[in-house]
Amino acid sequence: MVTSHRVGPAAIYVEGESVARVGKGGLFPSETFNAKGLLVFPGVVDAHVHFALPVAGTRSADDFRSGSLAAAAGGVTTFIDFTVGHPAIPLPEALERRLKEARVSAVDYSFHVEMVGWESHRLEEIAAVGELGVRSFKFYLAYSESGRRTSLGVLRSAMEAIAKIGGVAMVHAEADELVDPKGGPFPWARPAVSEEVAIASVGILARETRCPTYIAHISSGQGLAALLAARRAKAPLMGETCPHYLLLDERVYSRPDGHLFSVTPPLRTPVDQKALWRALARRELQAVATDHCPFTRAQKDPYREEPQKLPSGLPGVETLFILLFSAGVGEGRLRPSDLAWHLAEGPARAFGLWPKKGGIQPGSDADLVFLDPKATWTIHAEDLHMATDFSPYEGFSVRGKVVGVLSRGEWVYRDGEILAKPGRGKFVAWQG
Repeated sequence: MVTSHRVGPAAIYVEGESVARVGKGGLFPSETFNAKGLLVFPGVVDAHVHFALPVAGTRSADDFRSGSLAAAAGGVTTFIDFTVGHPAIPLPEALERRLKEARVSAVDYSFHVEMVGWESHRLEEIAAVGELGVRSFKFYLAYSESGRRTSLGVLRSAMEAIAKIGGVAMVHAEADELVDPKGGPFPWARPAVSEEVAIASVGILARETRCPTYIAHISSGQGLAALLAARRAKAPLMGETCPHYLLLDERVYSRPDGHLFSVTPPLRTPVDQKALWRALARRELQAVATDHCPFTRAQKDPYREEPQKLPSGLPGVETLFILLFSAGVGEGRLRPSDLAWHLAEGPARAFGLWPKKGGIQPGSDADLVFLDPKATWTIHAEDLHMATDFSPYEGFSVRGKVVGVLSRGEWVYRDGEILAKPGRGKFVAWQG
């Protein structure tokens, strides 16, 4: 059994949907599963996905049905998606709409509320959303051209209100003034300094408002340094990075299919990768999440020469766990317990899901991932379940294979077969 603080043999007793007891042995229940030779992790919490997201005149390829089934196959038993913000739609209404869309999910889920076009005179909506079980609010410091950017003044007002309900501000940190939208989602148009400046600014506001703040998809060493500096100055900041920033770099953009790797923030340098891996080993970040936002070749190819129109996003919910195990634990960068922190307990604690999610302990949901650490295989998009014909990790040889997944005590994946039924997933409200 692997948790954030220990690795060792254990008997995990499940009753109904929950973990009843964790011990060394004893009376066997009516049904047993011998996990000898396997590593048992808490179910993965992917805190950053975009299913059925309208973007750039199209829609992300996975909806809540296909995306959640792919999640189950990869060991993700809980995901956190986003509402679709709009200036004319009250926050509670936007949440209710997405809750209805998510009912087809095969695994459990929660939401961040997207703050697009929101203004300070609507403060009461923040508390109203909190009453519905969501206390995480997403802001953008870029994308003024599409109306998504929040000014620092409005952000400060919102952070004060979020702090009062015990919530979290989640920020897409790129300084709008330092990016060139016409250049598309590439490093020459969205330089690392834009991330650094934005995180430094948000850190000051977090320090002043005492609002817990989560920086999404940190891509660079400069951004990481700004996060750590703000934290030393007593800002309550948490940070997230993604597998693509750890395993891919900007050299892919020179490939003939380089446009398929469009993602925001863009991929950086090998030096940035090393800085992010070091941060994970030191547990200086809260989570690794995917920012899963897949598109097919047919959705990206027409805009090969029009970068400002190129849909930005990469698939990843199904490969999150195995990539981090293989490149992290398998290559000696991380300990297994670090994985349990960054992929389960860390994100669960950040977004109010702990202790129901993210751990293996009495009373927690029986979400378990069984991994064969010795198995090896090669990633091919055609073998995956995500609704795209492209994987940024095509041809990667990986160590470790998910052989079984329990979600609330029910097998949702076992021996290569998805057993989860659409609609079995449940909304998980903020705990406490």
